[in-house]
Amino acid sequence: MMIKSKLHNQKAITIDFPKIVFVILLLIFFAYGVFIARTLDGGIIPDEPAHLLMSKHYSTTMGIPADTAETITSTGWIISHNPFLYYWINGRIINVILLVYPVATDWQLMVALRLINLVYALGSVFFCYLISKEFIKSQWYQLLPPFLLTNTLMFVILSSGVNYDNLAVLCSMAGLFFLLRVLNEKEFLRNSLAWMICISIGTLVKYPILPLALFMVITWLIYVVKKRESILPFPKLDRKLILMISGLVILLGGNAAIYGYNLVAFKGILPNCPDLYPNAFCDLSPYVARYNAFAMDHKLSIIESVQMGYPDPLEYVATVWIPTMFDRFFGIAGYKVYYPFYIFYFQLLIAWIILMAVRYWKDITFKLISGVFIVTAYTITLLIYNFQTELIYGFRNFALTGRYLFPVVGLIYGLYGFTLELIRNKILQILTLLGTIALFLMFGPVQFLWHYNGVFSSWFLR
Repeated sequence: MMIKSKLHNQKAITIDFPKIVFVILLLIFFAYGVFIARTLDGGIIPDEPAHLLMSKHYSTTMGIPADTAETITSTGWIISHNPFLYYWINGRIINVILLVYPVATDWQLMVALRLINLVYALGSVFFCYLISKEFIKSQWYQLLPPFLLTNTLMFVILSSGVNYDNLAVLCSMAGLFFLLRVLNEKEFLRNSLAWMICISIGTLVKYPILPLALFMVITWLIYVVKKRESILPFPKLDRKLILMISGLVILLGGNAAIYGYNLVAFKGILPNCPDLYPNAFCDLSPYVARYNAFAMDHKLSIIESVQMGYPDPLEYVATVWIPTMFDRFFGIAGYKVYYPFYIFYFQLLIAWIILMAVRYWKDITFKLISGVFIVTAYTITLLIYNFQTELIYGFRNFALTGRYLFPVVGLIYGLYGFTLELIRNKILQILTLLGTIALFLMFGPVQFLWHYNGVFSSWFLR
């Protein structure tokens, strides 16, 4: 909605109300995040103590530090031959803070890093908005995906903590946006380089971004084959394109130095601890302790698991994986958990929008197919990983958490808004929109404020 007015002989003033609303949405999210970052006690946000310890460890050197008994005992993570970028950046931030304020406490360092992570999350919200503009025509409906994201409680809590997921999600969201611009036939070479750069940074942050990168490459290659006549010849290289190509080459070289080397040397994406260190050192890891305490005598086959009374794959998906993922996507899942009873209504809402997609998706474009493919393929990859873990640990739901879907949440919410905009029955459309807004508001800031004294106040000890 645009309003133009003339004040005397001045030029026309244009007011873009949807963009103003988006800025207000960002400011509310930022204020909400700053409050959490400054007051939430440690040990609540997933893995935050471990991420802080690793960040401090990286601050001791300008390069990549060595594994120590303290790091493996406290985190269970191996530094050597693993993605490092998030911790390296945090290490440099800590160096700057200590240079300016040498007596900074661990709490002050953690708050500073939390605020940096909040900036990453603001970037994710911004790219979520840009993704929605690639799918949705209405300026007002384009606001729906970022609204949903900033009212997804797990995303808000995670965004205000020290966790490498925040930078990984930002890189994924940005990469998906630039890929969508390619699919919308906008500046093929520039946007192709941009998405490759973003996702290459993401894979240097966190290795689970690799499957997403693979599915994006598949999508891009299919598009190139389909549109090869229209995208060739490439435009003349300018300085910006040369810089982008140079940056991409460096990033791909960094990825090859980690993952390529690991594939050759260790026959896997990442090395196992015994590939690098003696068993006595590896036994210090809490993950080894968990394995010794809870793992089955051997990894079960599907037939063995069913014979022992565990759910078969279809039963597992329907009765365990989907409900748990909803709980841990729309609830809070960390060292403390919060799953409100009405998460069930989110399941109904998603089921309803899927029915609306079946009903109203008529013009199925390659961009739409690509969005569904990337979300579905990434989700199935996560499901397979979770099920394989269940076969090792006897279906204890280890590593089953909704935040692992956040790298594709921008696409999920973008497709949601796209579907809602297509509903031609205005009564159904308005009721679905109002129901969506009401449910997410109840479960976002309103939920937080309403239950603050009874549920959340004990989490906020600072």
